[in-house]
Amino acid sequence: MMARKFSRREFLKASGFTAASLAAVNAVAACQPAVPAAAPTQAPAAAGPVTLNALYMNQAGYSDTILLDMAKGFEEQTNGKAKVNFTFVKYDELHDKIVTSAAAATATYDVILLDLIWTAEFGAKGYVASLDDRIPQATRDDIAPAIFGAFLYNGKTWAFPFLANFQCFFYNIDQIKQAGFAAAPKTLEEWYDQMKAIKAKGIATYPYIDSWNQKEGLTCDYVRTAGQYGGDLFDDQGNPIMDQGAGLKALQFMRQCIDEGLADPASTNTDEPGAMNAFISGASTFNTNWTFVRGNMLDKDKSKIVDSARTGVMPPAQGNPAPTGSVSGFQGLAVMANSKNIDAAWDWIAYATSPDIQSQHMESEFPVWSSLQKSDAIKKINADAGFYATNLANVHHRPRVPNYQQVSTIIQEDVHKCLLQQISPEEATADMVKRIKALS
Repeated sequence: MMARKFSRREFLKASGFTAASLAAVNAVAACQPAVPAAAPTQAPAAAGPVTLNALYMNQAGYSDTILLDMAKGFEEQTNGKAKVNFTFVKYDELHDKIVTSAAAATATYDVILLDLIWTAEFGAKGYVASLDDRIPQATRDDIAPAIFGAFLYNGKTWAFPFLANFQCFFYNIDQIKQAGFAAAPKTLEEWYDQMKAIKAKGIATYPYIDSWNQKEGLTCDYVRTAGQYGGDLFDDQGNPIMDQGAGLKALQFMRQCIDEGLADPASTNTDEPGAMNAFISGASTFNTNWTFVRGNMLDKDKSKIVDSARTGVMPPAQGNPAPTGSVSGFQGLAVMANSKNIDAAWDWIAYATSPDIQSQHMESEFPVWSSLQKSDAIKKINADAGFYATNLANVHHRPRVPNYQQVSTIIQEDVHKCLLQQISPEEATADMVKRIKALS
C-alpha cells in the first residue's frame, strides 16, 4: 500500500524543516561533482539515453511497485535521458550476482543494493566505487552515524543509505485480549506467558511465526534475540562468544519455543514474506520481522487483521536495562566500480535516497534522514514512528568482517540444526565458536 505523495512544498511545510535541513535536501538533489579520483578508468558511455541496470531484492524493504514508480519519476526528471531497468531477486541471490557482476569486464549491474554486512568485503575487494567525493557534509550530518557508518570501511563510503531496516514486534491485539491480557507483553517473559495462554485456549495453534529457514534471516533473528537479552554474539574484539550469556540464552529460548509448540515448526523452512503472510492471515498472534510488514498488515487487499494488527518494540528480557533489543538490516545503494555509467548511477542514487522521495513512502518504511524521522509529517503518516525510533536506537549488529559470508553460514547451520531438534543449544553454540575461531 503506497502512502499519499506530498509535493515538495507540502512536505517541507508539514515537517517544519529548518534552513539547515533544507540545505541538506538541496545538497543531495543538486550535488553533481566529478567522479572520485579513486574511481577506476571507465569506458566512455554510449551516446544517447542511458539505461541503468539496477539489482534489488523483492523480499523486504520497498516493494517492486514503489521502486518502479521511483524509476518512472527519475526518467521524467531527466527528460528521458536516463532510465532504470530493475532486476528483482531473492535476498539470498544478491551477493553472488554482485560478485559475478564485479568479475565481468563491464558490470552487469550499474547500481546494486548493498547489505551493511558486505561493506567490508566489497570495499576491500574494490567491487564498488567510493562515493566520498559526491556526498557533502550537510548530507552526512542529517543521517545518524549508526546508519551512515554501516557503509564505511577503511575510512571510505561504499554505499549511500537507502533503507533504515530493522526488526519490529508485530502482534494481533484481539487475540491477546481473547487470552485475557489487556496489552502486548512488555518483557520477553510476559511474551512467553502470553504465548502459553494463547495456545492453551486454542486461539492459535502456534502463537508465534518467524523466518527460521537456513538463510541470512536466521542469523538476523539470532542476533536480535540475543539483543533482547541485552548482549551480542561477538565481543568488541570480534571474538565469538555465543556459547555463554545472551547468545546461549537466546538460542535456548528459540529452541524452547519450538519444543513447546509456541513457534510454528514451519518457521524452520519459512522466509520473511512467508512469516508475514501467516501473521496477516490471522494464523499466528506474533511475528518479529522487518519494517515492511506494517504496510502489508494494514492493507485491506492483503491482510485479514487490519483492525487488530499492531506494531511495538521487541520485549526485552528481565534484567536487560535497554528498553528493547532489535537487529540492524540497513541497506545502501552502491555503484559498481566497473560500471560505464558511474555519473548517471550516482544521479539515480541521489534521487532515490533523497528526502523528497523517502517522504512519499514513510507509511511503510522508516526514512534514513534524521530530519524526517523527527518531523511532524512522519508522526501524521506513521502512528508507530515512536516504536520505530526506539527499535532503531537499540539495534544490535551482525559482525562486519571481510569473511562474513563464512561466519554467517556457520551460524545458520548450527542454529538450524538446533531448531530442528538435532543438537542442543549448548552443542550448537559450542560448535559455532569452534568453527568460527578456526577461520582465523
